Order: sequence, then structure tokens, then C-alpha cells
Amino acid sequence: MRTVMMKTASLVAFAWLLTLFSMTGYAAAEGGVQTVSEKTADLFTYDRIYTGEDGETHFDKVVVNFKVFQYANDVPPVWVQTSGRRPADSVHFMAAPTGWDGSANHPPPRRQFFVVLTGAVAFTATDGETKIFHPGQILLMDDHIGKGHGSFNAGQGVAIVMAVPLPDDEPK
Repeated sequence: MRTVMMKTASLVAFAWLLTLFSMTGYAAAEGGVQTVSEKTADLFTYDRIYTGEDGETHFDKVVVNFKVFQYANDVPPVWVQTSGRRPADSVHFMAAPTGWDGSANHPPPRRQFFVVLTGAVAFTATDGETKIFHPGQILLMDDHIGKGHGSFNAGQGVAIVMAVPLPDDEPK
């Protein structure tokens, strides 16, 4: 079972990276690799849940800007986030079985990215908006101060998420 879950997580991560590269214009084309512009590009967004000045939690979108960068030797350049690397202190995986219900409002223990690997996970802001996240979707949980959010397994099966804790002072 663990091997199947690890293979599924690896496939989801590979598919996400393949999608990212194809969106950048750096995917394979007739006669080889397409040329990319040196300009920055807004290629990707992710959702964020945060505590507003009104004390309630809300969702918004964060736009990630990219630029061409020689990330590794002996391979063509890729597009990377213009703000550079983001500090993180660890990565851990969590699994919520079918029927798991954490819909009572609760703040996360820290700022963190959630990347859904399998299943479907729903999050409800205290303003009443609910969003369901599927494999490959990312949520920045920035509501660790205040009322927090509700969450539950919104699918039929185990939902697996990768959590990446961030420092409290790291920008959105």
C-alpha cells in the first residue's frame, strides 16, 4: 500500500512539473526546444487563506512571477520564481481517511503550504467561502493567527497532502 501511495505521489509531482514546463514555453517543439524570453512571466497562481483585518479568514490568489535561470549545469535553463528560494524548515505528509471531518474552525499550527497529492480536501474560511482542492493544487495556510478555517476530506478515499511549514515572517 505504501509503495502504491509513494508511486502516486511521485506521478502527481512529475505531472505538475511537466505541466509547469509546458506552460513556460520551454516544452519540446518541432526541431527541438523552444526559445524562451528573458522577460518575467506570470505563469502560476496558488490559493491563500489568511486572516483579514476584520478578524475573519478569506481566500485570495497569489501570482508567482518567473524568470529564466540556469538552475543546474549541463541542462537548459528553466524558469524559476523571481523572488528566489523560499525558506522552509521541513516537509511532512499527512493522510485523512474517508469521512475525516475537521470542519470546526481551527488555526493551523504554523504558516504552511499544503499540496494535495491524492483525493480531495475542502477548506472553509470564516467568511463562509469553501474551496475544494484536488491533486496538484496548492494552498498557503496563512491563517495561523485568528479563528482559522474548517477542513474536511471531500472525496471518496484517503486524501494525502504534503505540508511544507514556513517561517512566520516569510512573505506570501
